Amino acid sequence: MGTLPAHRARLPELAAALLLAAGCAGPDVQAPDNSTADTLQPAPGTPADYTGPPPNIVLILADDLGYGDIGAYGARRISTPNIDRLANSGLRFTQGYSSANVCSPSRAGLMTGRYAIRSGLAWKVVDAESTHGLPHAEETLGELVKRRGYETLYVGKWHLGNFPEYRPQEHGFDGFFGAPASNDMPNFALYDGDARAEHPVDQSTLTRRYTDRAVRFIAENSTTPFMLFLAHTFPHIPLYASGEFRGKSGAGLYGDTVEELDWSTGRLLAALEEHGVSDNTLVIFTSDNGPFFEGGTGGLRGGKGTSWDGGYRVPLIASWPEVIAPGRTTGAVTMNIDVLPTIAEILGLAPAAAVVDGRSLLSVFRGADESPHDFLYYFNNERVIGVRSQDWKYVTHAYYLGSLGAFEKFDQLPGFAAPYEMLLDADGIDGEAYSYADRFPGILNEHKEALASARRQFDPLRRRDLEATYPR
Repeated sequence: MGTLPAHRARLPELAAALLLAAGCAGPDVQAPDNSTADTLQPAPGTPADYTGPPPNIVLILADDLGYGDIGAYGARRISTPNIDRLANSGLRFTQGYSSANVCSPSRAGLMTGRYAIRSGLAWKVVDAESTHGLPHAEETLGELVKRRGYETLYVGKWHLGNFPEYRPQEHGFDGFFGAPASNDMPNFALYDGDARAEHPVDQSTLTRRYTDRAVRFIAENSTTPFMLFLAHTFPHIPLYASGEFRGKSGAGLYGDTVEELDWSTGRLLAALEEHGVSDNTLVIFTSDNGPFFEGGTGGLRGGKGTSWDGGYRVPLIASWPEVIAPGRTTGAVTMNIDVLPTIAEILGLAPAAAVVDGRSLLSVFRGADESPHDFLYYFNNERVIGVRSQDWKYVTHAYYLGSLGAFEKFDQLPGFAAPYEMLLDADGIDGEAYSYADRFPGILNEHKEALASARRQFDPLRRRDLEATYPR
């Protein structure tokens, strides 16, 4: 009988399952029934737990940054002293996830607290010819904090719909300085408010110009609550860095762009300190998904666009000196959909949506080390293809030779008497190397039931037919 690291028995549910699997428990010990997914519950009610003054909020989002690309997560060839300092001043999540493996759906999840399929943005990404975008009926982070009178600014890459219909100013942001979409798309342009300020764009100075505008916003609004959303263009390809950083890292041009993002983060932190607002400012740093052709996953399997953790697990750091104790690390599994309900609880607001998939992390900020989720879901386009609990991952699809291999259909192939069950130990960077489906059938069934429950809810929201798989 296979064994797993002893520390993982900290969860009563897993301990019971291990006893059952080992034949050490009596017949009265039952595996827990958690088949009802927590994402299917209605939005939490109006919270009243946090009673302090409203914090300023700074969200820093990198584009295609890998889990292992910053020092706080083990990077050795890229120097990120400012981001590392941010991590040391607050809370570093080792099990933080994006809600999708590509840009637009992940950003929709972050912006709304809901899986992107609810807003019609789960399919691939918004491109230059797209006519759809983030629906105006969706409440965004910008609209949420506006209910408490915040000043808001969005700087950088948007990628939630083309202009002018889907611009950030239609979604709760007082101002905008940035680009509608990715820097590899046709007609990539820089906007200042409604005006197209530059085309073609000198991308080598983008990070510096984004940062200058962000710092100016902090200076102009230091006496009133504000939210700054800084969504960097890099390290998405094509890669550009300013002359000060080009050629300086130990990881090629990719590393140069990350080190410039670190410099940008340092300038923001310095501006908060200069204006006396750093203690009561919540700063969150993360990435929209894992790395593409370049970038470090910290040993995780796969990358952007895949069903493996390298595509979804991302750096996630939260610093808020008045609430979060410094130097903490948590393994509580979380996802970017948790940001909106967290801010809602801090501000004493109920999210406007009838169903919110995220959960507040305020208790984790204050010292708890347990995830607010029983299950989180991996989407590939509009299909739920995986389930993540605190200790396990169950995945049903992976790409193979250009087609979407469906493990759950392998019983149709010669030699297979049953589906190829992939129940993966999610604790550790090598957790996806082996399946434990035959060792822990109770845990396998629990996750399969959670997957089926999620599909029953989310499949009717699809706007396209299911992708062809192998086998069909």
